Amino acid sequence: MILKTLVENTSVSSDYKHKHGMCFYIETGNHKILFDLGKNGLFLKNAKKMGIDITDIDIVIISHGHVDHGGALKLFLKNNHSAKIYIRDNAFDKHYTKFLGFKIDIGIDSGLKYHPQVVLTGQRTVLADGLILFSDIETRKYNSTSNNALFAKVGKDILVDDFLHEQSLIISENEKLILIAGCSHTGIINIKSKAEHIVNDNISYVIAGFHLYNPVSKRTESNALIQKIAERLNNNSTHYYTCHCTGKKAFYKMKEVLSERLTYLSTGSEIEI
Repeated sequence: MILKTLVENTSVSSDYKHKHGMCFYIETGNHKILFDLGKNGLFLKNAKKMGIDITDIDIVIISHGHVDHGGALKLFLKNNHSAKIYIRDNAFDKHYTKFLGFKIDIGIDSGLKYHPQVVLTGQRTVLADGLILFSDIETRKYNSTSNNALFAKVGKDILVDDFLHEQSLIISENEKLILIAGCSHTGIINIKSKAEHIVNDNISYVIAGFHLYNPVSKRTESNALIQKIAERLNNNSTHYYTCHCTGKKAFYKMKEVLSERLTYLSTGSEIEI
């Protein structure tokens, strides 16, 4: 499996522009996938630089309903007329963050919900052999406190987000099990545990943001929480690739525990698993 980072908060070099957000290109034996799209057209520019033809993409997965992950959906649909876009129904609800008493819209375009290429997913969706989407996270341990500043409109009410609109992907290929998540709002430990329950085996690789940094307040989670998460992730031989909402400060703190098993992905990164 090949993974190229098209959008992330940082870049491997000045050859690639970067922006707060996430977009991964994933090439398996049978599919060419985009996992998230970022906020704007940056994914298109960096795809061209990295030798990726957007018209070849056959699967798009939007991890959750925030603009830095799905804001570029309309642009993608203008450039690719065949791929299926898999997204939770409630990802199109209104989503907000609050800072200093102000409500900021961070949702995605609800007008695209019934586009013919869009497929609304349930709690568990098998896309193809070796590709499973899931969102049924019951356990909520070691969650980021930044979630408390994130809200969703439910009926006429605006409530603290429950992140039932967040989904993650399991890829099974060449006897390896790979978990790919967006911001891990429901907790990377909980997501990984659920994935291992689904496949009844240990996950070989995790590629995800861990949501340990709030981009609005510029605050990183406590060292105590970061340490606990790193220690829990250190219980087997899994290798981790992280980026985006983990934040560099939290990354270096976790690396003290996970050492060479933790790598940071920036725009322009390419890995082969």
